[in-house]
Amino acid sequence: MSSNALSSTEAPISDKRNIAIAEIVIFSLIHIIQLTLRYMQEWRYWHHKKRQSIARCLLYSWFSMVGIFPQIRIASSAMILSTSSPTKSMFTAESSMQSVGLSPLMFEVSLVLLRCGEAAEYGPGKSKYPKSLRIMMHGFRFPVAVAIVLGVVGGIIEMPALGKAGSIVLIVVFVFVCGLVSWLAVKGRTMLTPAGHRGILLTACALPFLLVRVVYFVLLEYGPSKFNPAYGDVSILAGMGLLMEIFIVSLLITARIVAEPISGSSGMKHIASVDEEQPGN
Repeated sequence: MSSNALSSTEAPISDKRNIAIAEIVIFSLIHIIQLTLRYMQEWRYWHHKKRQSIARCLLYSWFSMVGIFPQIRIASSAMILSTSSPTKSMFTAESSMQSVGLSPLMFEVSLVLLRCGEAAEYGPGKSKYPKSLRIMMHGFRFPVAVAIVLGVVGGIIEMPALGKAGSIVLIVVFVFVCGLVSWLAVKGRTMLTPAGHRGILLTACALPFLLVRVVYFVLLEYGPSKFNPAYGDVSILAGMGLLMEIFIVSLLITARIVAEPISGSSGMKHIASVDEEQPGN
């Protein structure tokens, strides 16, 4: 009896360690790819008001939302691999980091939408969106952060009311984002450049996968035991978590590349104009 119980406990832990190894490998590769691509985009397009430099391009690339997200995933996976016998508190911490990792994905949707409005433009302040629309794109990040914090804190201190409030806020924000992206997919054809509109369509393709990830976030907190991060079904973690995140990140990176291609000579015009505006270089 005790032997069977022991083996049933060890199996999920072993499977979860395998998932953790896969996450470290996959997200390390994603981080390297996004860092390279984002650096090239920052250097060519530079939408910031600060003076352009190699160090700033590297800093913005490293701490981009798609850059922070893999770092969170790598850290949470390393936590599981750091010991042969993970404790309940360690699984709780890892689950919290998994939940926190959802916010960079939502933030990146906001940033990609903003970049689609600046497609084919170089330098700051050249968005084709009206100011009210830009405010909405920036604004929905705040309730996302609040929702994630409420959900994580509610789970840690075992206060269901906080968790439910966070889940409700997250669902409302996600519905708003879906409506906003759908509206842009229709109206963006006349508002944006062809590259910007294609970026919007690719962002829209990421929403179904993001929906699964949001549902998984809610089930992680309130679903049946098979969603429990410590002893639940690892295949659900791999399918609703890891696989969905790979699709989302891939589509968002692609959308940004479509809106801001890293090839061609037009980006050099911006670099030349920056140099001309900075005497003494």
